[in-house]
Amino acid sequence: MLAMAPDRELVAAFATEASETAFQTLVARHVDLVYATALRQVGDPGWAEEITQNVFIILARKAPRLGRLETIGGWLHRTAILESKARLRAELRRRRREEVAAENISIQVEGSSPFAPLLPLLDEALLDLRDADRSALVLRFFEARSLREIGETLGVQEEAARKRIARALDRIAEFFQERGVSIPATSSAAALLTHAVQAAPASLVNSITQASVAAAGSSATAINLLALQFMTFTKAHIVLIGLFVAAAPLLWQTGVENNLQRQQTDADENLRAARFQLAAVEADVLRERADLAELQKSSGQVNDRLNSALRQLDGQSPVPAYRWDDSSEVARVPKKFLQKLDVTAVRNGRGEVTRQIKEILQMTEGEAQSVQAALDNFLREYNAALAKAIRPVQPNPRELQGHSEADTRVFEVPSLQEHLRELRPKLFAQLESALGPERFAAFQSGLRNWMPLDDERQGFNTGMAIFDVERRVVVYRPEPGARLMAWGFTAKNGSMSAALKADEIPDAYRNYLQDWISLALSEPPGK
Repeated sequence: MLAMAPDRELVAAFATEASETAFQTLVARHVDLVYATALRQVGDPGWAEEITQNVFIILARKAPRLGRLETIGGWLHRTAILESKARLRAELRRRRREEVAAENISIQVEGSSPFAPLLPLLDEALLDLRDADRSALVLRFFEARSLREIGETLGVQEEAARKRIARALDRIAEFFQERGVSIPATSSAAALLTHAVQAAPASLVNSITQASVAAAGSSATAINLLALQFMTFTKAHIVLIGLFVAAAPLLWQTGVENNLQRQQTDADENLRAARFQLAAVEADVLRERADLAELQKSSGQVNDRLNSALRQLDGQSPVPAYRWDDSSEVARVPKKFLQKLDVTAVRNGRGEVTRQIKEILQMTEGEAQSVQAALDNFLREYNAALAKAIRPVQPNPRELQGHSEADTRVFEVPSLQEHLRELRPKLFAQLESALGPERFAAFQSGLRNWMPLDDERQGFNTGMAIFDVERRVVVYRPEPGARLMAWGFTAKNGSMSAALKADEIPDAYRNYLQDWISLALSEPPGK
């Protein structure tokens, strides 16, 4: 049954059999996704309908090359964005971009939905994802597929599909947060995607199918017309055609021989011209070599005079003038400002370097990899020391806080200050080697809420992943599918409690908490 067939089979049926029914099924399945994407980009329903039709015409023409895709939702989403941007460039070339942007913002502000101002950036956030993550979100929110269907389409288990969707929603939230829009990770990102769904006009499916099939099948239609005309030929017409067909090989051979002769003549002329040009080039090379020898002689004399002048200076060079580049994405500021910037260097307990610190310090790809490797090695050695020191103990009444002993696990952890005295200098040396002294100082400042930078630091906060104080750590059993685990600890100089993502539990605790971690990451009841 075509309605239940996967995209791959429908595309193959249209590409090989020109099945209009298969193509109409594809259009009906994905038209809302394409129409909503186009409408978010251009803001005009009429334009959105035209763009939607163009996207499916492109699909009809490129169907033979898309048969390897299990689902074409991601491909259609990207094509709709490209078509929308092309339409905007063509329509708005005569108008100033600032006026159009102001009109779009005005329209969005007047909307009743709190998500309306975020919709223009949603497609950019989706394009920022990997293809597999984007396809998972398209199937889940734009096509309302179940987790089981998504897993079958992407070739993964249902649990893996759920994790992929959760990870992609986190990336969407981070995309908006990096642009100054602070929204919670999973719930608001999912609501934004749900709000972005827009149904296409009911009449659009039939008109798109007819236009796309007509565009893709024009050549086949011409062949059918030719066959119909041939059936009306008389016997005399058929005899003439047979004579022409018999003479065609001779005519073709004569044409080929004449063409080869012309090609040979052209090749001879090109060869003579090339030889003449080669002689001219060789003469130019000789002249250039003579000029180069003269320049090298003059350069040696200039270098001698320059070295003599430098020896007479006091060793100080003037600071070169700075020229502002209007096309640059960054601005130069005094280096002392780097120490005043309050930028977090890592974004979670796994020590992943933030995009903001990479951009502010203008790290190259190689520098960013070196910094991440240094942090990963530091965490691995710290967690190894923590795993050896940690000791599970019985909870006391104050730690139970209304929980049963079965739902409460407590650990005693001694101070790791001695280990940090060995690990910290090695980490800082590697970071300074990768970034240089000045950028390292700014990066080190961004680590202060993630780890103690020296033995003098006595405080702690919920964002820290590295501790050097003796403490009792308490963890409470999570609800199924909660994704978070409640924990806290008590030390001599204070106590704190917080909620920690289950997939960010330090490795040293996982041997004792793996069953609760799996429970927190499981599917919530009723889904």
